[in-house]
Amino acid sequence: MSKLSAVKPAYWIAGVLLALSIVVPLLVSTYAKDEPRLWGFPFFYWYQLLWVFISAATVSICYRLVMGVERKRRAAQGLDGAAGKEGDL
Repeated sequence: MSKLSAVKPAYWIAGVLLALSIVVPLLVSTYAKDEPRLWGFPFFYWYQLLWVFISAATVSICYRLVMGVERKRRAAQGLDGAAGKEGDL
C-alpha cells in the first residue's frame, strides 16, 4: 500500500483550499484594473483586501478539517488528551 493512498480526503481538500488561497491573489491579470470601484477605492485595493479575509476563512476551514481527522485518528489509537493530562499530575 502506498503512502499516497493512506492520505485522508480532508488533507487533500485542505491542501487544495490553501493552494487556491495562495495562487489566486498572485494572478495579477485578475485584479490589474481600476474599475469597479467600491467606496471610491480602485478594484486593485479592495480585491486584495477581500482575499485577506477569504484566506483567513480558508485557513480556519482547513484547520477544522485537519484537526477533526486528527482527533478521530488519535481516538482510534487510544491517544486521547485525557490520558496525557492525568499522566502529568
